[in-house]
Amino acid sequence: MTLRPYTLAATTLVIALAAAATLSAHMAYSKSMPAKDATLSESPDHLQVWFTQDPEPAVSQLSLEGPGGDVALGATTVGDEKSLVAAVPAPLAPGSYTVKWRSAGDDGHALRGDFAFSVRTAE
Repeated sequence: MTLRPYTLAATTLVIALAAAATLSAHMAYSKSMPAKDATLSESPDHLQVWFTQDPEPAVSQLSLEGPGGDVALGATTVGDEKSLVAAVPAPLAPGSYTVKWRSAGDDGHALRGDFAFSVRTAE
């Protein structure tokens, strides 16, 4: 049995749509404060990462690594608008920093990611 071209195209479209729906079911990084690759003239007082789904509090975590190693943050909490928030209790020295995040969305699938930003000396 051979499929006619329009039947094959319709079947391919259905499979592609099903795959897209499955992929979009996973939580994903949306934006952050500081923004990815930002250069700041002053230290942020908190970190915030937004996602495409509400983060699961039990598995969510933010951490910060700087020029001198790990930087102590306040507790990671679930913020407004599908985000995670952690206070930066002490001013950050000039240098490059990496924010690492971990969370899970509606499907329970744990995700990890990171992004960098820099703090430069105020002029």
